Amino acid sequence: MPPRLYALLICAAACMLLVVGAALRPVFDSPAPPPTMLSFGEIGFAQDMAVHHAQARSIAASLSPKASSEVKSLAQQIEASQSIEIGILHGWLMLLDQPLASDSPMQWMSHADSHSHTVEENSPMPGLASWDEVNALSTLTGDDAEIRFLQLMIRHHRGGIEMATAGAAMATSDAVARAARSMADEQTKDLGYMTLMLEQRSAAALPYP
Repeated sequence: MPPRLYALLICAAACMLLVVGAALRPVFDSPAPPPTMLSFGEIGFAQDMAVHHAQARSIAASLSPKASSEVKSLAQQIEASQSIEIGILHGWLMLLDQPLASDSPMQWMSHADSHSHTVEENSPMPGLASWDEVNALSTLTGDDAEIRFLQLMIRHHRGGIEMATAGAAMATSDAVARAARSMADEQTKDLGYMTLMLEQRSAAALPYP
């Protein structure tokens, strides 16, 4: 190969490497995207709502297997939907390396801008049943089991709606706001359905809050 042609090929290759290097430089030199962040209130909401959902699953699982297909279907739907939402909430917390439960439950809600009743720091989550109530449900059968399940879940959903509404109001992240509004909407629909079923059984709802 003539020396001049060889030199031209070397020059062309060098120029190509410079072009490729310039094109790739933004990829390697660009700063890493900032980590996903949630506010104090959003982290508290995720922690407490996951715990609240977990009890809804326990209430649903405590319903007698001999309950009517209508009530069992509702319990299964609630258990399934809240299991999915727990996964979402836990996913946020794990991504941010945050504990799955708060050391100060409900502290976030005392600072939330909501139209619900005032919640003091470290107060019990609204609508929660005592574990004695949940355990007692598992011993009931027939109409007694269905009525008690509906009563506990109606009260539980009222608390969940209150928490989700407050969570949506104070959220700074679109993802958290959308998820909280979806939870409130879904539980509001369930609440209407359960209230009707309880009325059909000539029973009254439990006091709330």
